[in-house]
Amino acid sequence: MKVMSQMRALLNLSVAVLIALPAFAAIERPLIVTTQDHSLVDADDCVNFHTQNTTSLPSLAQSEEERRIGLAGINLLKVRTGNEGGVSIKGWDRPFARLTVCKSAVALSDAQARSTLRQINVAIANGEIVANGPALDETQTWWVHMILRVPRKANVDITSLNGGIAVRNMNGSVTARARNGGISLAGCAGVNNIRTENGGISLDKITGQLDATTQNGPISLKLRDDATPSIDAQTDDTGEILCHLKTCAAGNGNWTADRKHLRIGSSPSIRLTSYNADIMIEHVR
Repeated sequence: MKVMSQMRALLNLSVAVLIALPAFAAIERPLIVTTQDHSLVDADDCVNFHTQNTTSLPSLAQSEEERRIGLAGINLLKVRTGNEGGVSIKGWDRPFARLTVCKSAVALSDAQARSTLRQINVAIANGEIVANGPALDETQTWWVHMILRVPRKANVDITSLNGGIAVRNMNGSVTARARNGGISLAGCAGVNNIRTENGGISLDKITGQLDATTQNGPISLKLRDDATPSIDAQTDDTGEILCHLKTCAAGNGNWTADRKHLRIGSSPSIRLTSYNADIMIEHVR
């Protein structure tokens, strides 16, 4: 029963984040609720983006814009979401990047929401994309989701404070950090460094190097049927390693006595570390 509940937790990597905004005694404090569904990560539009935000504020204003970003002379593309917002990145075969910006603002009135929306800015300079906007308070808040298509061999560095990160089909180096949000990688063949404080990590058919750590969330690693790379996985007393590879079934994995640390092969190309949750490793077609 315990194993089944752990597996369900691993398979559902959506995260709900409640963020309290400052409030005065006479005003009810609004909450920002961030939910994630990485099954929507292939969506190319703002409506179906994998991270969704809602608040108790009654008025909403939204806008969407698209920009082409030249990458000549840029060795590292940096993405910073600001206070709220998720990021989706996919590799493609074109020499430039395309950015879709999904802006949302909520406030106590329609006029204030529109005013807040006008103050949101996404600046692009020297290979860095940064979302900025007005201060969050008890009467207004905002978020920006970003959908990026970049050359597969590009190197990217992504930071999200409150929102999920999804990366697909990249061959360059990927650095992704989230404070409150899950991170999902699939089909990446480069050097990947993944960190989240609160959220699960989903890894699907990764053929490159990988170092993934979550302070408070599960890790799910799905490998191709024909792949068994060198792996080093460890969790703490509150977690468990669930390995369904043939190597583990045959007793060839090098386990510690408490089964909190698993090593397969030498010189691991994949390192997984989870605190307060489980790690699942399996093959998929």
